[in-house]
Amino acid sequence: MYTIKKANNEQLWGIAAALIRELAVYESLGNICTAKPEDIKKLFKENILQALIAFDETGEPAGLLTYFYMVSTFKGKKVIYMDDLFIREKQRGHKLGKTLMNELTSIANNTDCCKIEWKCLVWNDPAQQFYEKFGGKKDEENFTYYKIL
Repeated sequence: MYTIKKANNEQLWGIAAALIRELAVYESLGNICTAKPEDIKKLFKENILQALIAFDETGEPAGLLTYFYMVSTFKGKKVIYMDDLFIREKQRGHKLGKTLMNELTSIANNTDCCKIEWKCLVWNDPAQQFYEKFGGKKDEENFTYYKIL
């Protein structure tokens, strides 16, 4: 059994920052994860970043889902962009990812969003299978471009 909390205070923001760092290490991206806890906390304080944190029955953080809002000008509605979904290794296989995704879907519906978007690393086959099982569709029509500043 898990308890899901919306990250809405300094303590939870700190837990989210630690889990983001843990995710970066898991993805072998620790070397490019330069965000410090105070950087993440600032994003929360400015109401840019949102998060759901799952805790197990002992109160230990078990998983994290971060998101923020974008817009679809064609639809004239908000879009939720899920930035991170991370389940700690010992908690995997207990439907926690599905629980967090269902909670995000509920938030999207309650805030009049037209869709949820996210990315998945190409090497992460288990995540791709999970997202497809959840109803996610690969975007075959658009490429992602970026410019480092």
